[in-house]
Amino acid sequence: MNIVEQNTSLTAGTVLKASSYSYEIVKTLGQGSFGITYLAKAKVRMEGSLGCFSSTMYVAIKEFFMKEINGREGTTVTSGSKGGLFDDYRRKFVREATNLSKLKHPNIINVLESFEVNNTCYYVMEYIDGGSLDDMIARQHGLSEADVVKYVRQIASALAFMHDNKMLHLDLKPGNVMINDGYAVLIDFGLSKQYDASGEPESSTTIGSGTPGYAPLEQANHRDGNGLPVTMDVYALGATMFKMLTGERPPIASDILNDDFPSELFKNNNPELAAVVEKAMMPMKKQRFQTIGEFVTALESCGFGGYESEDTVLADEEPVV
Repeated sequence: MNIVEQNTSLTAGTVLKASSYSYEIVKTLGQGSFGITYLAKAKVRMEGSLGCFSSTMYVAIKEFFMKEINGREGTTVTSGSKGGLFDDYRRKFVREATNLSKLKHPNIINVLESFEVNNTCYYVMEYIDGGSLDDMIARQHGLSEADVVKYVRQIASALAFMHDNKMLHLDLKPGNVMINDGYAVLIDFGLSKQYDASGEPESSTTIGSGTPGYAPLEQANHRDGNGLPVTMDVYALGATMFKMLTGERPPIASDILNDDFPSELFKNNNPELAAVVEKAMMPMKKQRFQTIGEFVTALESCGFGGYESEDTVLADEEPVV
C-alpha cells in the first residue's frame, strides 16, 4: 500500500481557501517525494451589465508534503523534521512556485496562485487532462520518429526558456510532461532551482538526486557554487528521448558508465537520432551537448527540422518574463 492510500492525502470534499478562490478537492492525482497533487474545482462567478452566471473551473493543486518526514492530523500537515529541514524546503517550494508563475511559455504549465494553510503551502495550476507523455509512450510502445522530434523540440524550447531565465528543472521525464491538444507541457517543478545573474543559487538547499534513469551521475552529488549546470537538464532530455524512441526506461547513469550506451535498442531507429540521444546521455558532462541549443541544432542536422510548432519559442530567442 502506498502513502497516498494510507490517508496522508487530503480527502475528497476538503476545501482549501486561498486569496482568490476556494478550492474543493475532487481526488488525489499522485504523490512524489516533495508533494501531493490534487484535482480540485472552484466556483467562478461572472457578472455583467445584463446579469451573472457561475461556472465550475477545474485546476491541479500541488501540496508541499515531504513523504519521508511528514504526516497529517486532520487537514494539518505534521513534521518529524530535525534541524528545520521541512521549513527550509517549504520556503524553497513557495519561492519556486513564484518563479514558475513568471515563466510564460506555451510549453510550461500556467500557475494561478500560491497560498499557505494547514501548516504547509500549495500552488494552483491549470489542469491538463490529456494524459502524460509516459502514458502515450506506453499505449504506442514508443513513438514515431516524427512525433519524437516534434515533442522533443517543444520540451527543449521550454527548457531553453527556463535556462535563459536562470532556472533548472532537474526532474524532466515523460511522466512530468503532459500532452495537451498535441502540445507538450512541462509540469512538476518540485526539484527545480533558481539561480541569480551571476550563476549562484537563490537557495542553499540541495538540488535532489532526480529520477533514476533520467538523472546524470553528477546530480546526486552536485554542490552549489558551480554556476548554472544546464547539462543536467540536457541529460534528462536525452533520456526522455530514449524512452520515446525505444519504449524502454533508460538505464541508470552508472550502468551507462560501466556497460556503455545500449545502442542495440536503437537498431530500428534513425542512427543519427540515436547518436543525438547517446551524446546527450554521455556519463561525462563535458562530452554532452553543453546547452539545449546545441541539442536542438544536432536534432535539426538529422533532417527533422520541419517538425517545429508555430507556437514554440526557439532556443535562441530572447525570453520574455
